[in-house]
Formats: sequence, C-alpha cells, structure tokens
Amino acid sequence: MRLCPSVEAASPLITHRIGADVCLARQKGNFHKCHRCIYRGQAADWEPEQSRHAMINVHVAEEPGSVDVKEVVLPRPEPAIARRASANG
Repeated sequence: MRLCPSVEAASPLITHRIGADVCLARQKGNFHKCHRCIYRGQAADWEPEQSRHAMINVHVAEEPGSVDVKEVVLPRPEPAIARRASANG
C-alpha cells in the first residue's frame, strides 16, 4: 500500500492509502496529485528507502481506559397514555 500522494517536501493536507495498481493507473491517467509524487515513473514494486510516514497502531487508541466510571440512573418519563389516565381518574 502507498500513501497517495507521497511528496518529498511538505506533507499534503489530504492523503489516503492505495495499492500499487491504483497508483499506476492514476499516473497513466494524469491524476492531478501525481505531478509531485515520489512514486511517479517508478516500477510497481519500487519502495522508497525510508518511509517518511510512521504507521500508527490505531487499536491501542481504541482500548478502554482505566478511568473509574460512575453509573447514573436516568428516570424514564411515564407514557402519555398513563399520564392522561391518572389525570382523568
């Protein structure tokens, strides 16, 4: 998977991960983000020597924390029919 676009200078504002086949198809179709990309004109199996982008393990961030949780009971309102019956009653 490649980060699209992968530029050498400043990081682009919007990027996403794509496969090499999609990358090559975009280059062939003159996709508007390809003109500065480091993958432009490279072989399908080419990889940069060092990745500038560190992979983030998002599963660690999704783990529940060890914060104490206080359970709060919310009273449920009576149905409208029950309120009318008690008012007429």
